[in-house]
Amino acid sequence: MDTIALPRIPVRAHVGVTDDERGGAQDLFVDVTLHLDLAAAGRSDDLDDTVDYDAVCALIEEVVGVRAFHLIETVAQAVADAVLQRFTLTEISVRVEKPGALTHRGVPFAAVEIRRGRDA
Repeated sequence: MDTIALPRIPVRAHVGVTDDERGGAQDLFVDVTLHLDLAAAGRSDDLDDTVDYDAVCALIEEVVGVRAFHLIETVAQAVADAVLQRFTLTEISVRVEKPGALTHRGVPFAAVEIRRGRDA
């Protein structure tokens, strides 16, 4: 299966376990890897035969900005669900990084990564 990688998409989200964390938007980075057959696009050189990267990024920004989340795990699932629903993919991998989540422990960020298929 072929892939399209869109790394480190910057988004702002209200995310955190406490009300204080969710009170203001925080920076997150979302990486997505789209799994699909790119043979037709490779032959045709036509955007209609692939996935519009900008449209994927816009959808991710919309999904993450629409509500508050407690967990970055839920952010990842919401992104996977939305992208799989909107675009013709076999599978998606989503990684969400929350910089500064554990800086008080000397950890530069917390991240989760999920992989979801069309039937998942």
